[in-house]
Amino acid sequence: MPLERQPSDTIRRGLLTAGPLSSLLYVVFTDGIAASQWDGYRRAEQMVSELFAVGSPGYAVLAPFTWLYTVLFTAFGVGVWASVRGNRALRIGAGLLTAYGLWNIMGAIYPLRLGDDSSIPMHIVATNIQLALMVAAMCFMAAGFHGWMRIYSIVSLAVSALMGMVAFMAAPGPNLVLGISERVSIGAFLLWVAVLAVVLWKRAALWKLPAPGEQPTAGGSKEARS
Repeated sequence: MPLERQPSDTIRRGLLTAGPLSSLLYVVFTDGIAASQWDGYRRAEQMVSELFAVGSPGYAVLAPFTWLYTVLFTAFGVGVWASVRGNRALRIGAGLLTAYGLWNIMGAIYPLRLGDDSSIPMHIVATNIQLALMVAAMCFMAAGFHGWMRIYSIVSLAVSALMGMVAFMAAPGPNLVLGISERVSIGAFLLWVAVLAVVLWKRAALWKLPAPGEQPTAGGSKEARS
């Protein structure tokens, strides 16, 4: 890679790093810090979304974290966009990931409020739209890749969706099915984000990025097959 283009690649890699970091911090801030603030909270039986609810002991921790997660995940989406040139399905998936990150803002605007049932409808709408963006992004990313990454994306999507439905049917809880299935659903997506970042970090280093005015080389499209 030409020397003058190394800084832009460093920025791209930095943006990709925001993906695994957002996944790690999500776990640390929710089941780590916020749950520890709630005396009697049972991680295996209660929903993660309860920790984000206004009035919960963990809200003071997770309210600012929501904005941090939004920034990190949106940066990750931009990094994916910069890493998948020449592949329309991956580009669309990257755009949807970026939209997913930005949509976290709506979750902050319309949070659940403990003891206030009037907050539920808008929160459900905001959450369902975000879930739709997540599913669509994973579908397009799976379509854009070939080989093991396509299979892994499909399996991750299936696990996340299935466990999400199980959690929905087990709500409101608390019960073991609800707590565990929701965490498996969330965890499958968080892990997929980290794996996607690693794949693009490693593979993109081998791509021959075109200079201004040049066409992408065959190497760029070849790497998207993994």
